[in-house]
Amino acid sequence: MAAKDVMALIKARSLLTILLATCEQTILALDAAANVVDTDMTEELRRMITRTRGELAVLDEQIAALRG
Repeated sequence: MAAKDVMALIKARSLLTILLATCEQTILALDAAANVVDTDMTEELRRMITRTRGELAVLDEQIAALRG
């Protein structure tokens, strides 16, 4: 197990977690405003959330595999 590899994956996971939380909070704010102009943005954010959750799952698997 390479400690540097695990640390790099953990750092990437932390950054993705921050991105996910930011996107989720932004959607809450946009939904509360109910602004039709923001529809495209909320759709993009929802796609980003879905993709980010998938990437987090992959990182979790990689971290688990390196930890053995």
